[in-house]
Amino acid sequence: MAFENPKDNLIVLEKYANKNTTSFTLEDAVSVTGLPVIETDEAIKNMMGKYDCKLKVTENGDLIYDFGSKLERRDKKPFSEYFSDFMGLLWKGFQIGYKLLTSIFLVAYFVIFLVLLIGAAVASEDGDGVGDLLAVMLRVFISIFQWNTIMGYNTRYYRQDNHGYNYQHYKQKERILGKKKKPKNPKDEKSYVASIYDFIFGPPRVVLDPLANNQEVATFLREQKGLVSTSEIQALAGWRREEAENFMTECLGMFDGKGDVTENGTLYGDFSQLIRSKDRTGEEPVVWYWDEYEPEYELTGNSGGRNAGIIAMNTFNLMAAVVLVFGGYMGPLGLNLGFLSQFFLGGFPLIYSSLFFLIPMIRWIRVRPLRKKQHELNIRKRLMRVVFQTYDQGVQHVHEIPLTKLTEVANSQRKTEEKLDAATVERVMKDTLADLGGEAYVNDNAEIIYKFDLIAQELDDVDALRIEKKDDSDLGEIIFEA
Repeated sequence: MAFENPKDNLIVLEKYANKNTTSFTLEDAVSVTGLPVIETDEAIKNMMGKYDCKLKVTENGDLIYDFGSKLERRDKKPFSEYFSDFMGLLWKGFQIGYKLLTSIFLVAYFVIFLVLLIGAAVASEDGDGVGDLLAVMLRVFISIFQWNTIMGYNTRYYRQDNHGYNYQHYKQKERILGKKKKPKNPKDEKSYVASIYDFIFGPPRVVLDPLANNQEVATFLREQKGLVSTSEIQALAGWRREEAENFMTECLGMFDGKGDVTENGTLYGDFSQLIRSKDRTGEEPVVWYWDEYEPEYELTGNSGGRNAGIIAMNTFNLMAAVVLVFGGYMGPLGLNLGFLSQFFLGGFPLIYSSLFFLIPMIRWIRVRPLRKKQHELNIRKRLMRVVFQTYDQGVQHVHEIPLTKLTEVANSQRKTEEKLDAATVERVMKDTLADLGGEAYVNDNAEIIYKFDLIAQELDDVDALRIEKKDDSDLGEIIFEA
């Protein structure tokens, strides 16, 4: 007997999983819980949306729902993630405090600069430009307190890294002074104030969402007759096999899908209900994992000349603070002040100016390995494109590909990207192969051969299903209206 509320059916199934086993078939759950088949199937979908789960297929084509050794909520965060979030909050708090101090120092420089400019304007023969000058300087003053150095998170353009990979980059705030003359280096078009903040903490980096959002998956399903395989989820997100399998089960619960098995034992998701639609405007476009390269990790995002100017400015601050603190000049200058006053005049600027250099140095240590990882991920994307989109010997998707062929095809597809050598491809494939569920062996000619039977079979099977399946996305004409 089923409950009217689906949540109560889910509770029954959770109790069954906790007391008996977290790995079961639909028939197992029906026989033990006593719930009808339809209600049990719905409860399993809700359970897959709530807990980590993998689908397994037996040699007889039966589906097993495997929730691991114990039920683990999908939204559960490990302690390490909580600690990382806490440290992230501390870092953000430090950034706010340090940017506030930077604003105070910049205001002091602004006042000195403004006095000099007004004096020069008044002394010139044409004094009519004072009003325009004040308007420009007001904009400069406001920019001091605009700590976000980009135009907006949706304002992006493409930039190329040192290896020839084009990536998304936020458009940064433009300079206010000297706009009439175009700089030789495009990086010098950035606001000088923004350059100072980026020198310390680095420019914001575009972070690519593996699937953009769930709307992208929905768009893919609608374009592909509601069918998807685990390999295709990997091609969309670049995930490891296990991650893609877990996401597949989440989608089954999220989009009211059904897990099924082909005659060859290929597991796939059928989301026939999702493709029925009246209006498809505003859908998220489908972007394959290899179609967007990883954005570069930048230290400052400034030109060398701009960084030199910023270094000179802070070096002056640092030397002045050192002289005031250790040179004994406060007394001769008539500044017979107490400890706190001496600290704020000398010690505090010394600490600030030292951190001004220390923070980028620490970030440089962190940025170096991240740049290496970014470079390897971009190579991985190129190789995955070959694996998923190469056709071979009359079979639709490639089952085997030699290292030399893989390297050759990857290079033939390049536009501005670097040319890869076989040694680099072999190194990157060592990590990529296991993630894709592939294998490698050496043939009689001493060639390294990569096998992707699982990917090829899944792609072939799901393509065959799409050919056979009738497109049932049209709702038809309205025949009744209430």
